Amino acid sequence: MNKSNIINTILILSVFLLLIPSCGKKLEPDKVLNIGYPYPDALFPPEFPSPSFDWWSQKPDKNISYDVNLYTENNKLSYTVTVNNPNWTPGESAWDSIKASSEGGKIFFTVKRSGTEERPSKVSFSVSKDSVGAPVLFRQMPIPFLFAERNLDSMNFVLIDFGSKHKPHVAMRGFPVCGNCHSLSQDGNTLGLDLDAGLRDKGGYFITKVEDTVLFNIEKYNSWSKLEKRRTFGLFSKLSPDGRYLVTTVKDRVVIKNFPIGGTMEELKYSQLFFPVNGHLAIYDLNTKELKELPGANLEEYVQSNAIWTPDGKNIIFCRAEALPREGKMHEIDVKDTALVNKYVRREMKIKYELCSIPFNDGKGGEAKPIKGASGNGMSNYFPAVSPDGKWLIYCQAESFMLLQPDSRLHIIPLEGGKSRMLKANFKSMNSWHAWSPNSKWIVFVSKLYGPYTDLFLTHIDEKGESSVPVLVEKARVPYTVVNYPEFVNSKPDRTFVMKYDFVEIAHIFKAAKAGYYDEAKTLYYKFIKQDPFLFKQDCQDLEIILKTIGLPEEAKNIMSLPR
Repeated sequence: MNKSNIINTILILSVFLLLIPSCGKKLEPDKVLNIGYPYPDALFPPEFPSPSFDWWSQKPDKNISYDVNLYTENNKLSYTVTVNNPNWTPGESAWDSIKASSEGGKIFFTVKRSGTEERPSKVSFSVSKDSVGAPVLFRQMPIPFLFAERNLDSMNFVLIDFGSKHKPHVAMRGFPVCGNCHSLSQDGNTLGLDLDAGLRDKGGYFITKVEDTVLFNIEKYNSWSKLEKRRTFGLFSKLSPDGRYLVTTVKDRVVIKNFPIGGTMEELKYSQLFFPVNGHLAIYDLNTKELKELPGANLEEYVQSNAIWTPDGKNIIFCRAEALPREGKMHEIDVKDTALVNKYVRREMKIKYELCSIPFNDGKGGEAKPIKGASGNGMSNYFPAVSPDGKWLIYCQAESFMLLQPDSRLHIIPLEGGKSRMLKANFKSMNSWHAWSPNSKWIVFVSKLYGPYTDLFLTHIDEKGESSVPVLVEKARVPYTVVNYPEFVNSKPDRTFVMKYDFVEIAHIFKAAKAGYYDEAKTLYYKFIKQDPFLFKQDCQDLEIILKTIGLPEEAKNIMSLPR
C-alpha cells in the first residue's frame, strides 16, 4: 500500500471514529437506562393530563442529572430539560402543546445521563383521537380483605375524571357497612349498590337515582334475603340498560377463604379466594317490587351467577358451571366444610365456568346456550362485559375459579361468539375488573403489575377488536390501597356527586352501645325497627343482649316476637 492510500485510509478511519461518539457509546448492561413509563407504543386518551416519565438502571446512579427530550415525529415541537431525579412530569401547557403538535403521529421520549456521550434510551407513544368521555366510579380499599372488613372506615368510593388535572373526587369516605359490586343504568341515572349488613344479612342492596346527593335509605333498600325468606348473597347484581330490572343471584353458596393478616406476600397479593358453587339467576322488577327466578338459568345442577345484560336488554350473559351438591344444606350460604374448602385452596378441586346466553323474554327466560369461544375451552371464563354498541364481549379467562386469579387474562370475542383472542393490553399478573366506556372506545381494568396492590389502566379498542398498549391512571393510586369494581357513569366527565348512607344496622347500635353512648344506641334502635328489618334468630339474640345493656328491658323481652 503506497503512502497516499495509507493517508486516505487513516483519514477515513478518523472520520468514522469521530462519528461514533455522536451515535452514542454503548453502555454496560447494568448501566443502561430502562424507561419504565410510558410503555412502548402506548396510546393515551386525548384528554389525559401530563404523565410521569420514569427510568431506572440495574446499578443506581448517585448525584447525577439527566437530559430528557420530548419531541414529535413530524418535528413540529421539541422540549429538552435537565432533571436531577430519574423521573419527570412535563408541565401541562408543554404536554398539551406536544399532544396537539403530534397530529396523531408518534411522540418520542429520550433520556441520557448529562455530560456523557452515551446513547440515549428511547420510547415512543401516541395520542388517540377518541376521547374516553365519561368518569368512572370505583372502590378503594386496603388489603388483605380481613383487614378491610375489620376497618370499614378505610374503604372509599371514588369518582375519577380521566381528563382532570386534580385528585379524584371521593364520593363516599368510609363504609358504614361492607360495600361491594355496583352497576348503573345505560343513561347513568340509576345506581345499584351492594351495601350489605356485614355478618347479619349479606343480601342488602340499594337502588337509587344518581343526583348531586345519592341517598341510601330505607326507601332505596332491598333485601334479597327478606324477599327470599332465607339467607342469600345476591351476588353480582346488575341493572338492566333501561334501569327497570335487576338480575341477581339467589340461593347462592360460595367457597370463601380469607388469608391471614401478616401472611406471605402471595397471601397479601391474593388475600381472598371467593367463588360461587351454587346459585340461580333471578330478576327483580323495580316497578312491581317482585323477585322471580329466571327459567332456564335456575337449574339446581348448575351454579349460575355473574350475569350482565346485552345493551338492547333482550339477552342476559352469565357464568355457569357444574354445581357443588348441596347434600341437604339448602340454607348454607358459604361452604362450612373446611376440609373441602382447603381442597380448593390447594387446587385439588377446581371449578371452571363457561359463559352462556339466555333470552330475557320479559322474565320468562328460555334456553341457556354456551357462547362459542368462551365455553368448552378447558378454562374458567367469567366477568363478561359487552360493549355498549353491542359488538364485542370482553371477559376474564383463568385456569380455574373466578375472582383474584393470578393468571387472569382479558379475552375478546364478537358478541354472538367466535374465536377468542387475548388482548394485547394484558400484563403478567392478574388482569380483571374491566368496564367499557359509553362510547365503546376504551375499557378500564385493573392489574397487579407493580406488586400486591392493583392499579387502574385504560386501553383503547379499535374497530377490529384490537387493544392498544395501555396507560396507567396515576391519579387513582393511593399508597397501600387497591382499586376494584370500576364502572363507567354515562355522564359528563367532570360530573361529581356525594353518596350518603342513611340506614341503620345492628352493627351501628352495637357500636354506639359499646362506646357507652346509650342514648344514641336507643335512637338507632327505634330507627332500625321502623325499617321493618328481616331478622334471623341470631339477630334477635344479639339485640336482646344489647337492649338489656342500654336500658330497654321491655324491648329486649319482646324482641323474639319480631318478624323473622
